[in-house]
Amino acid sequence: MNDYPEKPIFVLFSGGDAPGMNAFLRAVVRLGLNRHNVAILGVRDGYRGLVRTARNVSGDPEAIIRLKQQIANTTGRAGLINAQQHIIRMDHASVSGIMGKGGTILGSARCLEFMEPEVRAGVYSLLKQLDACAVIVVGGDGSLSGARCIAEESDIPVIGVPATIDNDLQFTEMSLGVDTAVNTLVWAVDHFIDTARSHRRVMVLETMGRESGDLARMAALASGAEMVITPEPGPLTQAQMESLAARIEGGMTRGRGHAIVLVAEGVKFDPPQTRNRAYVLMDAFQQYFQRPGGPFPDLEVRPSVLGHLQRGGHTTPNDCILAARFAEEALEAIANPAIGNGITALRHNRAEVVPFGADALPDRARFSRAMDRLHEDLSSW
Repeated sequence: MNDYPEKPIFVLFSGGDAPGMNAFLRAVVRLGLNRHNVAILGVRDGYRGLVRTARNVSGDPEAIIRLKQQIANTTGRAGLINAQQHIIRMDHASVSGIMGKGGTILGSARCLEFMEPEVRAGVYSLLKQLDACAVIVVGGDGSLSGARCIAEESDIPVIGVPATIDNDLQFTEMSLGVDTAVNTLVWAVDHFIDTARSHRRVMVLETMGRESGDLARMAALASGAEMVITPEPGPLTQAQMESLAARIEGGMTRGRGHAIVLVAEGVKFDPPQTRNRAYVLMDAFQQYFQRPGGPFPDLEVRPSVLGHLQRGGHTTPNDCILAARFAEEALEAIANPAIGNGITALRHNRAEVVPFGADALPDRARFSRAMDRLHEDLSSW
C-alpha cells in the first residue's frame, strides 16, 4: 500500500456519544486493514472536523498537498495526540485496548453548520480531493440524517451506523450503546434500592430516552423497578399521576416496603411542565401521600436525574459484539456497490444494511407493548 491510500474509507462519530463507538472503530479499522486491505481515516469531532478541515484548505491545492502529507506522515497514535489534526490514518496499534472503553477516542460533536448546503458542498469537495472511497457515519437520528444528505447530494458512498442509548431508531431492533446503558441503569437501581428499603421511600429516577421509552422499559424489567413511565401513552395529567401514586400506595398497604419508579425523559405533562420529570412526579406523589386521611402521610419521595451517567462506563460484551457485526456489514456494503447507500440494522437478530428512510419495524411497537404488560404483571403486589 502507498504512503497515502488512493481510496480510503472515512469514519466519523457524531452527536451524543454511546457505548460501543470505540468497539466499532476498532472493528472497522481491523477489518478494513486485515480483510479488505483498505485504509481507514478517522475524523476527529465528527462533522465539525470535516467542516473545519474543508474551511482550512478552502480549495487551495497546496493546502490539500500539505494535508495529504500530514495524514500520511502522522498516523495512528501520533495523529491522535496531535489535537490540531482532524483526519487521522488509523493503524492496528491506534485501536488496541479501546474496545471496552466508553465514549469515542476520535471525539464526537454536534455541528449545526453542516445543515447549511454550502458548507456541505465544501465538505464534499474535500472528500473528493482526498479520494474518499466511502464515508461511515456513526450516531443517532440527527447524525444519520446528515449521512443521508451526503448520500443524496454527492456521489460518495455512505453507510450509517445507529448508535444511541435512546433506542429510538425504529428501523432496527437495537442500536449501539443500548445494552450498556441498560446495564448501567440496573446498577444504579441496585444502589438506590438499598436506601429506599432502609428508609421506606419512593425513589423516582429519570432516565434518558427522549421520544422512546425503551431504555426505561428494559431497565425496569431487568432491575425489578416497581413502576416505569414512558412517553408513548401521551402526556400525564394530574389525575393520572394521582392514579400512579395510588398504585404505589396500594402496594405499600399490601406489604411492599419501598418503590423504585423509572420515568423516561421524554414523558410530557398536561398542562406542560418545565422542570425535570422526576421532580414533577415527586411533588404529585408527595401531595397525594400527604392528603388528609392517607395511610402513609410520612412516606418520602426522593427524585434523581441520572443524566449522562447512562452514556459512560465499560461497554458490555453484547454491545462489543453488535459493533463488530455492524462494522462487518458496513464494509461489506461498501465493497459491494450493488447494496448501495444505507444504514446497518439489527432485524430478527440479523445484521444487515437497510436503505435510508426505511420503514419502522412493526414488531418494535408490539414488543414495547408486550414489555409494558409483562412489567406490570411482574411488578404488581
